[in-house]
Amino acid sequence: MSNLVLRVFSEEEYHLFFRYYQPDPMMNAPPFLYNREQISRSYVYNHGGFRENYAHFGIFLDEIPIGSFQLKRMDKVQKTCEFGIILQNDFVKNRGFGTDAIREGMRLARDCFGMERMSGDTMKRNQRMIHVFEKLGFQLIEKVPDAFILPDGHKEDRLVYSILLTEAVL
Repeated sequence: MSNLVLRVFSEEEYHLFFRYYQPDPMMNAPPFLYNREQISRSYVYNHGGFRENYAHFGIFLDEIPIGSFQLKRMDKVQKTCEFGIILQNDFVKNRGFGTDAIREGMRLARDCFGMERMSGDTMKRNQRMIHVFEKLGFQLIEKVPDAFILPDGHKEDRLVYSILLTEAVL
């Protein structure tokens, strides 16, 4: 495992993350322009208790923010949650940091929040994420045809993966 930690962002760390954020062009994301006021509002929204059943963490490598990880829609009765992850830019991709962050997020979901099942999704074209899901033991549970409409008008399938955290090897 890399020298990677998931912990809550400070507001300045959140800004530092987004100052160097570049959306993944493979996902057909629009260009991102850093706007201090917009990022401050996003920080308050994500860390100010406005999103019940969500937990937002920075992904830090040697105390430098390189990503964002969220546990989403945590259901304390069903003990299920979803996750979302973004990495800052191509410099930190394809180096195992995302895999390590998801593995650490799985531990947090299970050990700190009592979750037993976690799910995540991706576009069919995102072979890198599909590989990570499979490597970590997630199983494909649903394929939603044409769920994403990209800016160029193309449609992309949504693939939903799930894992039972009580049986996951972490």
